Amino acid sequence: MKKIILAVVCSIFIYSIALAWGSAFCEGWHDGYIAGYCYQKFGCLQPLVPLCPLPRIGENTYMHGYNRGFLAGLNAQR
Repeated sequence: MKKIILAVVCSIFIYSIALAWGSAFCEGWHDGYIAGYCYQKFGCLQPLVPLCPLPRIGENTYMHGYNRGFLAGLNAQR
């Protein structure tokens, strides 16, 4: 019984991660990271973008992902 409950909890967790990675938030994260990394750099080569983080509570739009990605890319540039 414990194994079944553990399997259900793990599958729900994996499902939620899969949903987050395919969302508008992650599209914004990707675009924002590149924009932040190449901010004020002439001839910048696009970096490899890290995996999208899980959105915080209330972060579910493209702009939320873009803003977080932009700041992460800006910090990675330095």
